[in-house]
Amino acid sequence: MKTIIPKGCDNAPRKQIVIDFTIAILRQRIEIIKEYADESVIWHQLKEGKKVEGQSALLDLLQHENKDPIDCLEIDQVITHGKFASINGVILLTNGTKIDFCDVYTFSNTAKSGKVKEIKSYRLKP
Repeated sequence: MKTIIPKGCDNAPRKQIVIDFTIAILRQRIEIIKEYADESVIWHQLKEGKKVEGQSALLDLLQHENKDPIDCLEIDQVITHGKFASINGVILLTNGTKIDFCDVYTFSNTAKSGKVKEIKSYRLKP
């Protein structure tokens, strides 16, 4: 998967965590997800009306999910403030499908060591 990240995303540690976590979700990198996600993480997949609760449920979903292969992840912006963050951009699948996305994160606290407590994922297919 090709990854395009805007310049200037390396000036805040939380920004890199959000980028790494987003890539880990898309590539199903279990160890990175375990490192950054709180045990009680909640992932809202709003378009699908799904709510995944707990790190083990998240990992199980990712391991058993049938996903279309991703050709490219292009990140437009990563915004962080306190214990909140958001990331948006475009996911291009190998079959040519384009998915605009935005994920809004809530962390357990404002420290760099804070874990991902909640994600709200918005996905649009034009």
